[in-house]
Amino acid sequence: MWEKFFVPKRQPAPPSTSPAVEQVPPAPTKPDQAESTVPKIPTSGAPAPSTPSFPAPAPHTGRDVRVETPLYRAVFTETGARLKSFVLKRYRETIEEDSPGKELVKTSRIEDLPLAFNFVDRPVAALNLAPYVADSKTSVTVSEGQNHTLTFSYEAPGWLRITRQYHFVADSYLIDLSVSVENLGDPWENAPTLSLISLPLSAGGGSRYTFQGPSLLVNNELEEVKFKKIKGEEKFPGPIDWVAYTGQYFIMALLPVNLTPNHAQLEALDAATQMVGVTLIGPKIALQPGVQQQFNYKLYLGPKEVNTLKAADPRLAKAVNFGWFDIIAQPLLVCLKFFNRYLHNYGYAIILLTLLIKLLFWPLTHKSYVSMKAMKKLQPKMQKIREKYKDDKEKMNQEVMQMYRTHKVNPIGGCLPMVLQIPVFFALYRLLYSSIAIRHAPFLWWINDLAAPDRFPIGVQIPYLGNGLPILTVLMGVSMFAQQKMSPTGGDPKMEKMMMMMPVVFTVFFVNFPSGLVLYWLVNNILSVGQQYYINKKTA
Repeated sequence: MWEKFFVPKRQPAPPSTSPAVEQVPPAPTKPDQAESTVPKIPTSGAPAPSTPSFPAPAPHTGRDVRVETPLYRAVFTETGARLKSFVLKRYRETIEEDSPGKELVKTSRIEDLPLAFNFVDRPVAALNLAPYVADSKTSVTVSEGQNHTLTFSYEAPGWLRITRQYHFVADSYLIDLSVSVENLGDPWENAPTLSLISLPLSAGGGSRYTFQGPSLLVNNELEEVKFKKIKGEEKFPGPIDWVAYTGQYFIMALLPVNLTPNHAQLEALDAATQMVGVTLIGPKIALQPGVQQQFNYKLYLGPKEVNTLKAADPRLAKAVNFGWFDIIAQPLLVCLKFFNRYLHNYGYAIILLTLLIKLLFWPLTHKSYVSMKAMKKLQPKMQKIREKYKDDKEKMNQEVMQMYRTHKVNPIGGCLPMVLQIPVFFALYRLLYSSIAIRHAPFLWWINDLAAPDRFPIGVQIPYLGNGLPILTVLMGVSMFAQQKMSPTGGDPKMEKMMMMMPVVFTVFFVNFPSGLVLYWLVNNILSVGQQYYINKKTA
């Protein structure tokens, strides 16, 4: 991809005089109308050339400019005026206390850094590596309540002048970016491009329930594109609300400001590392000699936390996506945050949320347990029917169903509460696995991260388990076994054996689940045991 920038082309005519400022005119949002909205350049006869060619900038190793706010530490390079590092100060890479802040810029080669500005036809070879000059010293601190503008300037004499301004606000992850392009030569037409290039923001590259990779908000609809789905250059017609590279907990997003019509392009740059280029392409504009054109953007680099995203730009809230279970997960997240506001511990908040869910399901589970109790009383009659019609399976089933109807018993009523809780379970799984609020959130004793699997450290590596024992998960299995022992059965021996195997299956299944989810299921089982004890005592 980048070799395209290094091919010099022919030179244009000498420059003209002082600049005037021209704004992008209103345009329809349909991408197929983009060409018709290009302003025409008045000439005396023949039309102006669409794209003149400019020489490649000389090789340049620019200074680094560091910008520090209460929220992050950013490093920009004068080479291309691009972002070299962006470290979040309130989030760590790992759970360890001495872990450095979370780094969002995962690429290291100068050619692969994010925020590369160019044009579709690339009139300037290697413009992404142009020798900009910063107007600030090498270190800038933006203290609480302050803001600062960092300006980078580049001029190709006789061709064009580019000014890039980054505006920082101390208490926000949002950065305003304006790019001014002044034509110092012949008339030309082109469309601006601004790119994000990234590797996966965390190890693993995503999973079945969490997404890492390029994402876009196209006409208010979220598009998440897996790396393996990108074939060559994937184009997305606009209107584009934002383009981004998103991780499990963090996101780098680029938002156009009054830049319509627009569209986006994805490109898989390296299969081994899953490096992807995400490019926002603006409208084609005609630039007269001596005229200056400004393109405006917003940048968001920070946590995927709903309220923080909404404060930056309401459109960004769509980046928090829990899939099919979003309609359940979002209210659960609101409840969790509400409880945590007063308890100051997400573990206790999960326990309180479990209690709330149990109360909501209480009428259904109560009816189910009563039905199962009635089934147990029918076991003697059930056994007689089986013995009487043991040679006629069809007749036996008819008699059993007649018995159920006579006594008004639902044979599958005992399964209803578990079936109804499955959507809640998966919604909690998505929430606990993807919510930045749960990341590195401690509970008690050895449980220092409710988003990570439960492991009590023993200093020995165990296959499948790592260097610890899943104590909380084992307790969950024991509680489930106790619940199964207390629950009445329908008298089917095969069903009884299957139900008694469920605790073992669930324990193995939950071993590598987030400990917050294990905590939910453990507390739910304990509450179910208490409810069953109450019903048994009441109906004794």
